[in-house]
Amino acid sequence: MNTVKVRRYDIDWLRVILFGLLIPFHVAIGVYWSTYGAEINPNIVELSEKDELEFVEESNDYTAESISFTSMILHWMHQWRLAALFMISGMGTAFAFKSRTWKLFVKERSQRLLIPMFFGAWTMGFVGSVILGDEGSDPVGLSISFALGIIWRSLVFWIPIFGKLIALGHLWFLWNLFQYSLLMTPIFHYVSKYPNGDLVRFLRSFFTTPMCLGIFLILPFILSITEFLFKPWFPGYIGVGYEWFWFFGFFVFGYICIIAKEQYYNFLEKQRFSITFITLILTICFIWLRIQQHDSGIPYVDGGWLNDGIFHNKMTILACLIHSFHAWFWCLTIFSWGSELLNIPSKNLSYLNQGVYPFYIVHMPLTFTGLRISTNMGLKNYPAVIFSTLFVFLTCYLFFELVRRTKITRFLFGIKEKKIQ
Repeated sequence: MNTVKVRRYDIDWLRVILFGLLIPFHVAIGVYWSTYGAEINPNIVELSEKDELEFVEESNDYTAESISFTSMILHWMHQWRLAALFMISGMGTAFAFKSRTWKLFVKERSQRLLIPMFFGAWTMGFVGSVILGDEGSDPVGLSISFALGIIWRSLVFWIPIFGKLIALGHLWFLWNLFQYSLLMTPIFHYVSKYPNGDLVRFLRSFFTTPMCLGIFLILPFILSITEFLFKPWFPGYIGVGYEWFWFFGFFVFGYICIIAKEQYYNFLEKQRFSITFITLILTICFIWLRIQQHDSGIPYVDGGWLNDGIFHNKMTILACLIHSFHAWFWCLTIFSWGSELLNIPSKNLSYLNQGVYPFYIVHMPLTFTGLRISTNMGLKNYPAVIFSTLFVFLTCYLFFELVRRTKITRFLFGIKEKKIQ
């Protein structure tokens, strides 16, 4: 008898919540870090007066050096939110493969990831550049730019760093997820074919090691190894550099959690408070590490410290360990409390789940718009963040209501057709 429900509502709820956090995060980094440029930053005058243009000049916009309260919250959130989403994606593949062949899985992954990725890059990428003022205003010129954009975005999206940044922008998540799914398909197929084989027993063994060492030590140490190997060379940014391998690890570990079934859920139930306590300790360690980066100027959290003449020293090794363990335990905390509090059905959950991809795809140009309106209205700091966030949520909702009503737009924006129960 299988004691685990076929549908884990907590995973669906967490997917909706974590994607939802993307909007206030992207709004806030446009206010406090000037990620999208000075022209649409409501705080730009204040930052100039305080001589804090480091926010504008940062080569990696996700790692502005400020250790103010708001910036620290943003830095902290950025360490685990995407990692948790990749874990959820790995969990989703485990559920999906229970009722699909590998050929059907690859076909569905291509449709659900590549179609929205390309269509979003062609349309939302162009709209975003128009709002930012990177395109002209002449209708003929705009039409030519749009047509050329379709061509060059389709040709360069696969190029590491450069292609993702200028062709995919925020849609890099879909490209990484497709690559991970494709690479892991042979493993998924093997596990599906031999559900009680040696490989499955090995994967489940992580949850049965003495003192929980498999989950508390081995898996996060594997994540740390990816940082040891790749982090000195280049900062992690939009899923490139060490992040490509790091997020791949979270994706695989999410898959392992669902393969482990009862062992995974029993682990969460028994170790919930231990996980939470360790997470709080690691959060203090992360704050300390962030302050050390600020004081020394060496990017311990972000990576790329070869520019400072360092390959590895005691501090960089410690930084890799703190960074991976901190992110991993925050994921465990989220999933453990989610399994306790969120594994409940809701009439709204299916609706919200369908809205995840459309909200994600269209939110960025709407974020630019909200920030520009806030700037023109003279709003700053939290009022600008709150107004822009509400604006983006409302316009995303209206857009979703529009595109979910036809089959072709549902297909283009990755909206799953509801199954008849």
